[in-house]
Amino acid sequence: MSQDLTQYEELKAISTFNTYPDGQLRDSVLKEKVNISTPLGLLTPQYEHSELRRKHIYSVSFFQSGKISRIALNEQTEVETPLGKLPAELITFYESGSVKRLFPLNGQISGYWGEDDEYDLAKELNFNFPFGSLKAKIIGIWFYENGTIHSLTLWPKETIVVITPLGEQKVRIGLTLYPGGNIKSFEPANPIKVITPIGPIDAFDSNANGITGDRNSLNFTENGTIESLTTISTKITVTNPDKTAKLYSPIIIQDVDGEEIFFQPLKIDFSQDRVCFDGQVEYKFAENHFTIEPYYKPIQNKCSDCTSCTQCSLDMLKIN
Repeated sequence: MSQDLTQYEELKAISTFNTYPDGQLRDSVLKEKVNISTPLGLLTPQYEHSELRRKHIYSVSFFQSGKISRIALNEQTEVETPLGKLPAELITFYESGSVKRLFPLNGQISGYWGEDDEYDLAKELNFNFPFGSLKAKIIGIWFYENGTIHSLTLWPKETIVVITPLGEQKVRIGLTLYPGGNIKSFEPANPIKVITPIGPIDAFDSNANGITGDRNSLNFTENGTIESLTTISTKITVTNPDKTAKLYSPIIIQDVDGEEIFFQPLKIDFSQDRVCFDGQVEYKFAENHFTIEPYYKPIQNKCSDCTSCTQCSLDMLKIN
């Protein structure tokens, strides 16, 4: 390839590449070992692509300015970060050169290499934050451009205990922070009773996405007040000034035969003087009455003969 596509003269073993409209190199796959200069020093991009857990991805990517935006490392390498030295197999950068995201591992999950295999390779890392000292296996870290932590994503089997606006809580999947360091959101490992402007609500999301801790079901303002939550076990009846009532609760989405497709928790957002359910109509706190009650997921009876079966009552005991 033409060397004028990039300011990185070390890239002389490119097998595949694409460019920006102006011809500037955007992404490249390397086929030979080279060391390139990065904001974190000399690093070796991925050039071996045939191992069992190797992802077939670009070795190095660039901003249109020519500055490096992303590098997949050929081997896990310790690099210097705002949190100290950390192992990495994939790193992304801001155009300023600051580290944006860091992934200690970057293996390909497939029929030949499973999540458990990748998890077993992960190392426990130690962190000291204002909200607690942590020791856990992590999938990735997202930094703000100034070097402070934006979010932390845990492996699905991992939980941590941190100090939150609701006190000490057990967290799964991950958490996010404001630039000043206050907790912005986290994913509860267990249901938490949250005191909200309309009353106590059990917060928990059984459908929480375990892939990233960037977005979570329990969110706070920067001063620690509740901003939004998700519940699977609470229903709310809103009574308007004209005495009409509207019920909001988690719901079961069914197919045409009545079979459950998925269970949808109830999302509740709070602002300065009002509440909103599932992004629908907003209600002012002062103008409406809110009745909060437990919600129990309906049992779907698939039996054809109930006379000799106690499964429904056993299921109800489990729910209660």
